[in-house]
Amino acid sequence: MRKILALVLLLALCIPAMAAELPDMIGNWSGVMDFVGYDQNTAWMPNETVSYWPNEEWNLTITEQQGRSFSGTMVPGGSPLSEEVVLGVLCSENESITMVDENGYWWGDVISSTEIELNYQQVGMDGMVVGSGVFKKA
Repeated sequence: MRKILALVLLLALCIPAMAAELPDMIGNWSGVMDFVGYDQNTAWMPNETVSYWPNEEWNLTITEQQGRSFSGTMVPGGSPLSEEVVLGVLCSENESITMVDENGYWWGDVISSTEIELNYQQVGMDGMVVGSGVFKKA
């Protein structure tokens, strides 16, 4: 019985030490996103349509990080004039990411110190879009 109690106490002491190390998010990240969107009937798109945008190149530049919080810019590869400010936070286990840009929400996972997976969601009165992709740090 003492051995079991000792093992349980040892595990309880080791579990907090197993939390992931705080990743350094600062730098240039490039990724390929796959998107699907739905546009409602509008003046510029007279029919309700579902559109697919596979293999879109995106660039994420994180310029500042304070603890788990960070900020920077996101630029779609096909639209360099469409730069948007992004704000993000690493979740408490340092493995999940939550971000916002000027139009939508991003979330994802830290795969390694040089790779993250990001998902995107935007919902508006004129339609909605969702996407996912993997970004690598340069």
